[in-house]
Amino acid sequence: MKKKVIATIQKYQMLKPGMTIVVAASGGVDSMVLLHVLSEMKDVVGLTLVVAHVDHARRADSGLDARLVRQVAKAYGFAYEEMVLPSGENRGNFHAYARTERYLFFQRVAVLYGAAAVATAHHGNDHLETVVDRITRSDTPASLIGIQPNGFVDGVAVIRPLIEITKEALYAYAQAYAVSWREDPSNVADCYMRNRIRKAIVPKLLEERNDVLVHVRNLSDALASDEAYFAMQVDELMSHVTSSLTGYEMALSWLRQVHPSLKRRLLTRLIPGLSKGALQDLMHFIAQAHTTARLDIGDQKVARKAYGALYLTTKQSTERGFYEVSLVMDEQVKLPTGEKVFLFQGMSEKSEKSNAQATYLCYNKIRLPLKVRNRKSGDRIQLLNQKGHAKVKQIMIDAKVPVEQRAAWPIVVDQDDTILWIPGLKKSPTCLEKAGSSDDILIVFQ
Repeated sequence: MKKKVIATIQKYQMLKPGMTIVVAASGGVDSMVLLHVLSEMKDVVGLTLVVAHVDHARRADSGLDARLVRQVAKAYGFAYEEMVLPSGENRGNFHAYARTERYLFFQRVAVLYGAAAVATAHHGNDHLETVVDRITRSDTPASLIGIQPNGFVDGVAVIRPLIEITKEALYAYAQAYAVSWREDPSNVADCYMRNRIRKAIVPKLLEERNDVLVHVRNLSDALASDEAYFAMQVDELMSHVTSSLTGYEMALSWLRQVHPSLKRRLLTRLIPGLSKGALQDLMHFIAQAHTTARLDIGDQKVARKAYGALYLTTKQSTERGFYEVSLVMDEQVKLPTGEKVFLFQGMSEKSEKSNAQATYLCYNKIRLPLKVRNRKSGDRIQLLNQKGHAKVKQIMIDAKVPVEQRAAWPIVVDQDDTILWIPGLKKSPTCLEKAGSSDDILIVFQ
């Protein structure tokens, strides 16, 4: 089995000499075998191992799991870190909560020890169970990728050296090398669908084809490669998408010509978490011929057609009432609409050009503090390189800003409520192309 693990590590380029790895050890047979295998390899590869254990405190004897992992880590001479999840609190979906907390803990441990990745004990049976489970819950090709050998989970780099190993092989290894472990009774409870798949479906699949794990792994690798290619195609499509201060904008004539497969991927990238039903509704909405319309796509998201374009925004950014926020030098301020504003003094020209929603303000021509607010009735701005003042409302109409976005659009004003800048639209004479002195102010919207 060790040769198989080494082959998997080499195949997916998981380890490099001199790396520090956090080993996530629950105390079960999978993670304790992983810990043993890596301990056997550490001197050959030049690894530094750190053991991390999370006590979920869901069983009366869960402390025994922690004690076992702690003792084994000490026997190997590895650094050991432990976290106990708070008990007695209503966390809703406990499994989702525990998973998030685990990886946040692993991330902290990785940072503490300068580790390059976290090694988890997911194995071949886990991967097959995941794919079968996804078939019953999801209908996208990406969902069938299952558990990838390498990846990131909640910002944590993760490697899975056992991903091509069977559960049967792990038990055989544990017995052959006298590896100690503890069983978690919840792993066999029939109340969980995942356990029913593990007990009833996977064994039947293995009976039908003893190499089914290899076939499913190959399928997943091929799908992962395909999805990586599609992601690059979507990267290119993003050049046709304008990111505004209140959402996204793209030409309907262009969008309707995009292949449905790429269009789905583009929309789900722009709106993470978009449900299957909402995606179907949005695809139909885009295809319809009407030129002005609005669609509520859930989760406070809105799609709107206007001026031959599709706008994707949030309800908060289009329906919120009046707001006014004071800006603080060298600090980030978040607007009620979700945008972030930064105010700096004495920055370089390069800083401005790196962000399209940025401008310098002449320090000697403004009265601090600066504020950001949305539009008020009768607002006017003196325009750069033009005489007189222009109505803000007309500026937005001329720029074809959708009606729903006009009320929330941010406007930068000074202490006297003089409009200095309408980000993305117009500038006043106080705005500069570049800093004239170290006192001049750079304001950036993100």
